[in-house]
Amino acid sequence: MKAVHCVSALAAAVMLAGCSHAAGSLESAGGNGRSVRALKVLMIGNSFSASVLRETPKLAKAEGLSLDIVQCGIGGCPLDRHWANVERSGDMDFKPYGISASFASDPGRKFPKKANVAEMLSAEKWDIVTIQQASHKSAFYDTYEPYAGKLIAKIRELAPQAEIVVQETWSYSPYDTRLAKWKMTPGEMHEALRKAYAQLAAKYGLRTIPTGDAVQLFRDRLPVAYGELLTRDAVAAMKKPAVIDFHGDVVGSSEWRQGNKGGQADWKEVKLRNDFPHLNARGHYLQACVWVGFLFKIDPVAIAYKPGSIAESDAKLMRECARDALLSSGTSFERH
Repeated sequence: MKAVHCVSALAAAVMLAGCSHAAGSLESAGGNGRSVRALKVLMIGNSFSASVLRETPKLAKAEGLSLDIVQCGIGGCPLDRHWANVERSGDMDFKPYGISASFASDPGRKFPKKANVAEMLSAEKWDIVTIQQASHKSAFYDTYEPYAGKLIAKIRELAPQAEIVVQETWSYSPYDTRLAKWKMTPGEMHEALRKAYAQLAAKYGLRTIPTGDAVQLFRDRLPVAYGELLTRDAVAAMKKPAVIDFHGDVVGSSEWRQGNKGGQADWKEVKLRNDFPHLNARGHYLQACVWVGFLFKIDPVAIAYKPGSIAESDAKLMRECARDALLSSGTSFERH
């Protein structure tokens, strides 16, 4: 897999110019850089932003940071669909987005279970609003526009105080059959989506949360070596408790369980259920290190928190990859 390269000088300058926006909106207690009021973040996204809620709030809390973060998402939702949904925001009965929240400043705060983008943009004085492309379109820049530009304009109209930030998503496990369709390896998918996100960020003067870069760095440095992949027939023939070995990758999971209620016709059946595009539990921690480092300008290497399921050696490597991805994207740290 190809190593992650530094962003272009133009993109880096754009990102550095915005670095003080979110952190500057928070007061600090003494000299420790810890926020007094909560940083308020709205994510307009899909399942690749929903996973931020798995570990990021816990990590922020463990580090003495106050984070109010809300997911406004639809699974697999690309930018063109987000914009189409925004165009229907005038219909008050049209609420296609699932809302999930972790509000450190008010744990009892309630949000509607379903809403639309315009409604959520006006629900709080957000410090940051994040956007991203759906993973299956992320490697193809021609799918970003004109929808990203229209969505960015609407966010600036309805939440002018908020900084708009792009989450760079990640490439799939090599078991995902779409890679063969696109004639890409995971590394090639990463390079393509990285270029697309950098082009978007530079065009609109946005900073980027480099989750995908951190994922790729971790794969390269562990290293993740899959060897010969199991065939589809071999996977189908697996008997409990056998599962697919992802060789330490932070993307991909395989487990014997029921499906998501209502998600599949056979959801009640306990069977081998494989997920090739999403982060696993290890990946949720890596994503949290990137997000907390970005949002609060903290060097992830200084983070003490880790889930008990992750070995300290792996957690240390994840924190280092998060730091290096952030530094390469133009993030500077105020707390080490």
